Amino acid sequence: MGRNLFFDKEVLIRNLKIARMDIYYKDFVKNSAKLAMMMAVGLNIIIFFILASVARNTGSYIVLLLMLITIPMGFYILFMFFLKTPEVKIIRSRKNIDAEITSAIRFLVLDLKANAPIFDAFQNLVKNFDEIGKYLRDVVIKVKLGSSLEESLNEAVELVPSESFRIMLWQIINHLQTGTDISHTLGIIVKEIVENQKIEFKKYGKKLNVLSLFYMIVAIILPTIGFAMISAALIFIGVTMNVGIILGFWILFSTMQLMFLAMSGGNRPVVES
Repeated sequence: MGRNLFFDKEVLIRNLKIARMDIYYKDFVKNSAKLAMMMAVGLNIIIFFILASVARNTGSYIVLLLMLITIPMGFYILFMFFLKTPEVKIIRSRKNIDAEITSAIRFLVLDLKANAPIFDAFQNLVKNFDEIGKYLRDVVIKVKLGSSLEESLNEAVELVPSESFRIMLWQIINHLQTGTDISHTLGIIVKEIVENQKIEFKKYGKKLNVLSLFYMIVAIILPTIGFAMISAALIFIGVTMNVGIILGFWILFSTMQLMFLAMSGGNRPVVES
């Protein structure tokens, strides 16, 4: 079936193609494993010094046995994180395409109304739009090498990360098959895309209230009140606060804040008028 403990082979191969990562999936997995191992070793060196500091203060070195958990766990988490790189690239590409799609369709409609051939219109899109141009450039190259425009578009439809872009290509394929005028249809698609983007932006505005509350907890309450309470508890049980423990808390809180910023920034939709 292509499914193993860490990833689905078929899904990974497809994601690598959509993300336009020119690498064999086995090499990608090996590189991810190597990078995860190096980072896990570096992270666990820091954890070792923190645990060693706690052990010296408490007189109990059994705490060092936690390394038996943090080493494999750190590798596993980092390895799975790096395996998600194609998905991250796909999401970023989708956002960039969605930021260009309405302008690109309008640009295409203007060319078609000026009686420009579809192929020439595609070449103009390649020159004027960065993200959409990456995918249409492959179409243009294939046509120049002898493939038909319809065949090249059918292949491109399977590998574009944006649903809006896919709908645009489907309409163009339908135009090539039937010869019908698509200027009006593309105009309707633009209006629908803009309305959907506005709806998504309103939903995001509502989510900001929850995200703001979460940010106050992660960025303000935990680093101040939480740290004070945990410090008091550690002192109460006889653990002396030192640089190693403080560094551990700093890494933990910094990681949580970075995860929050990545999550909130990644969810922000694009809106074009």
